[in-house]
Amino acid sequence: MANITVDTSQLNAFVVEIDKAGISFEKGVKQTVSKSAMQIKRSAMQNLTKNKSVKTGNLRRSINETIRPFEAEIKANTKYALGVEEGTKPHIIKPKRGKFLYWKGAPHPVKLVNHPGGKSKPYLIPAFEKESPIFLKNLEELIKW
Repeated sequence: MANITVDTSQLNAFVVEIDKAGISFEKGVKQTVSKSAMQIKRSAMQNLTKNKSVKTGNLRRSINETIRPFEAEIKANTKYALGVEEGTKPHIIKPKRGKFLYWKGAPHPVKLVNHPGGKSKPYLIPAFEKESPIFLKNLEELIKW
């Protein structure tokens, strides 16, 4: 599972200070967080397609968001999500059930496969990095308001 967590612990204190000053923009902050979270999700899904990382669509469908008032979490819920994001080292693949592996086109069943590893194809981190400056700019606009 791949996910990015952003520390927003100071954001709540910031909102309290703004409220003390008589400016109520809590709703605007919530909308900004939600909008940016959804954009990160969309961009991550698009990045998977651009990276040619889509075979079945399971990884793309597994990307989901949890949005709370002043924070959001975007994550991919598959066992291989992190491997796509960061790449994998060479490893051995063994059968989960039975004694042999077999796939269409294989000359015969095999007991194990020496997988060479996989190149990283980042999709979630670039989406976050693309949206971060936009998110900060939108927060600045709220403050100026």
